[in-house]
Amino acid sequence: MSPILCVIIFVVNFISYFVKGVAGFGDPLISSPLLSMVLENKVISPNNLLLNTPLNGYIAWKNRRAFSLKATLPILAFILLGVIPGTLMLKYAASWVLKAGLGVLILGIGVEMITRDLSKPIAHNNMVMALACFCSGITSGLYGINLFFVAYVERTAKGREEFRGNICFVFFIENVFRIIVYALNGVITRDVLLLAAISLPGMLFGFLTGSVTDKRLSDRAVRNIVITMFMLGGFSILLRALIWRV
Repeated sequence: MSPILCVIIFVVNFISYFVKGVAGFGDPLISSPLLSMVLENKVISPNNLLLNTPLNGYIAWKNRRAFSLKATLPILAFILLGVIPGTLMLKYAASWVLKAGLGVLILGIGVEMITRDLSKPIAHNNMVMALACFCSGITSGLYGINLFFVAYVERTAKGREEFRGNICFVFFIENVFRIIVYALNGVITRDVLLLAAISLPGMLFGFLTGSVTDKRLSDRAVRNIVITMFMLGGFSILLRALIWRV
């Protein structure tokens, strides 16, 4: 890879994992659209997975007393069901189609977050949970973005500790499962491993900086940062995919 591309990868990963250090999630919403302007989604998604698995394991262990196994097992089951078709789509779909879908997905989640009333949690609904988690598994297999279930848990959780504990546990188990599925389908290639090695410094510096900054920011400030970053990224990658089809 060229020096300029390595610098771009470092900066994107620093910003992405700064957000993860601050909010505990959201890094693929930034890294996937930005990196897809210079790299293929077929290397971006498994690269994000290799970087995220140890981090999610660490966060899950740190919050192990806060998650509810009864609440997370059904969520995990439907997410894992969706990962398989998502992975097959990643392997065989055209690149520009994946990028256009990614842009629409990120913009849609951005609109949902902007219009969300965080003060009014919704009641648990099995049908909504199953649909949200299955779709989350598909987008996870495709893009490494597992946000549909996060939106659902955020609306149903009773507090910040329960929310973080549940999503971190689900993230880690889903990551381990997806590594197995990716490996069996030949998605984890030498190019992916090379990209992961180049991305590692940016990931480490970004996450550590974000973890320190987390103590000084309000929840509203963190949410506004995440929304702004991936709305801009989603819009730009959608235009690029539809106009140039690259």
